[in-house]
Amino acid sequence: MSRQRRVSKAGRRFSKPKSQVSEARCADKHAENFVADMLKQSASQCLAVDGQQYLRPPQALEKLQYRCDMPQLTGFAGIPAFMKLAYSLGLSNRVADLPLTKRQSRYSPGKLCEVMVAILAGGLERVSHIDDVTHDPGLCAAVGVDRLPDQATLSRFFRDANEQAVKFLRQANRHFSRQSATFKQGLKRLVVDGDTRVVGVYGKQEGAKRCPRNDGRAQYTFEITTLRNSHDILDGGLLEGATHPAPLFAERFETLLEQLSEKCDELVFCGDAAWHSAAILQQIEAADSSEEVSCACRYAIRAQLNSRLLQAIVALEEEAWQACDEDTQIAEVQFAFVDTRSGADDRLRRHVVTRKLLPDKREEAGQRVLVPQPRYEYFAIVTSLNWKPKRVWGFYNGRATVEIILKEGALGFQMDHLPSAGLAGNGVFCQLLILAYNLVNLFRRLCLPKRHCRHHVQTLRRMVLAVPGYLRRSCGGGLTIHCTAQGPQAQLLPRIMTALEYWLRPVASLWAAPGCT
Repeated sequence: MSRQRRVSKAGRRFSKPKSQVSEARCADKHAENFVADMLKQSASQCLAVDGQQYLRPPQALEKLQYRCDMPQLTGFAGIPAFMKLAYSLGLSNRVADLPLTKRQSRYSPGKLCEVMVAILAGGLERVSHIDDVTHDPGLCAAVGVDRLPDQATLSRFFRDANEQAVKFLRQANRHFSRQSATFKQGLKRLVVDGDTRVVGVYGKQEGAKRCPRNDGRAQYTFEITTLRNSHDILDGGLLEGATHPAPLFAERFETLLEQLSEKCDELVFCGDAAWHSAAILQQIEAADSSEEVSCACRYAIRAQLNSRLLQAIVALEEEAWQACDEDTQIAEVQFAFVDTRSGADDRLRRHVVTRKLLPDKREEAGQRVLVPQPRYEYFAIVTSLNWKPKRVWGFYNGRATVEIILKEGALGFQMDHLPSAGLAGNGVFCQLLILAYNLVNLFRRLCLPKRHCRHHVQTLRRMVLAVPGYLRRSCGGGLTIHCTAQGPQAQLLPRIMTALEYWLRPVASLWAAPGCT
């Protein structure tokens, strides 16, 4: 049945006011001798010895020519190596059953997910930029298609997304993170950091809400839980508006125990003041005392400085404070919530507190002070760790790792460029972003030399993933990519292929199995 055309309602029409600024962005607005006059003026500014001297450009630029006659050149020579590892880690299997109805398209929903992982790793700033690389031979070979889908296809994919698809991808990411946290030698202590990031909204997008703390602008909240040991994202997703993460902790913590409890002796959760509540601390303490949980559960969470806690800190004796660094002192105090929303909680918990001396406002204003009145800035960490205060303070400061991951997600994987007007579509995009980030993180961890495995994804693209190359296919279907002998890729790409051969050697027998398609 043909779609009925929407008829606009009758009413008064208003024409937009014309701009009073002359348009000068076309070449025909400049005089023919514009460039020559610019050169003359630049030469006249130099010290004249024997008249004006015109410095010539490099000789190669004087006879510059371009010929677009190399159809097998790619700007993403390293993406096929990355996708080879991604497919060997089960990328296709994890997204193949995505619960979305297949439209009249040559690409299945699972294949579109694979394409999104490839272009996110390649560094396309927006989904719409895929139209610029639709025929790129490197990207096409990396995902096994003759032509990449265009923007309209991906826009329909995100538009048709639903909450069931978001839950499916989130569960797939959780399962992937659980497997990626397997190490040859078990780590005694695994440290988990939780945090959120405000995602700006441009235009009208479903689920975005205005927040007074964000100057009244509409926003989403991106919430993640990360493993500090490996920088992997264990869990995360897009939340409506300025959703507070604390009520969601029960589900998040249960997932963490499923993923990590059997892989360590001690699991430590770190968080900022948003996670400071009696219910969260009680749940971690209950898991620590439960016989069903195979590891010890600890926490180090920044405490909210209410009036009662501040009074307890100020009441500390001066001898209780010890020097922590040049301008910070540290101490500890026992403190209890007493009354909470869920009832009474009289348990005394250890708080590691610091104070920093602030300058006297009267001295800053140029006044002389007869009796100094010191002012301090206080900071408190509630913890179940039995370490010395200075060690707890340094350990908590290490949670800057999660800030680095959030920043890399925003700048390196375009978290701030959500592609859909619907909440479910943006949720699917964020789940694919997490999957792409974890795959890139494993790629640099497994395949790059030790001194390069901590590079951010932007550096990784400049060195390996997004470098030019020439594709040559053999008669047997093999693919060889030729890159320049100058630059870091000349040393890194052979090392990467050697590492891939080592890690994928056990995979060859699986590809040759009868059930492989």
